Amino acid sequence: MKLTDKEILDFVKENITIVKDMTGHIVIKEVLCSIIGDVGGHVYGNVGGNVYGDVDGDVCGHVGGDVAGDVCGHVGGDVAGDVCGDVEGDVYGNVYGDVLGHVGGNVYGSAKVS
Repeated sequence: MKLTDKEILDFVKENITIVKDMTGHIVIKEVLCSIIGDVGGHVYGNVGGNVYGDVDGDVCGHVGGDVAGDVCGHVGGDVAGDVCGDVEGDVYGNVYGDVLGHVGGNVYGSAKVS
């Protein structure tokens, strides 16, 4: 089913905060809804839920749930759930669930490896 322009605009107004950074580039500051799919860049804030798709960059904040997709960079904070996908870089925080995927770098916090 095709979305109307009004439906798209209403959704963006309710769920996404868009601002200009100090250099004048438009950036997404906050997302209040789920992202069902891949992220082609970095996530500089915290993820309140799970990461199910792949992240082609870094997750620089904490993940409140599981990391079920692959992270091509680093995870800079704690993971409250499991790491089921691969992390090509380091995990700088604690993993409170199981590490079921491969971490290419180091885990600087504590983790239970299954």
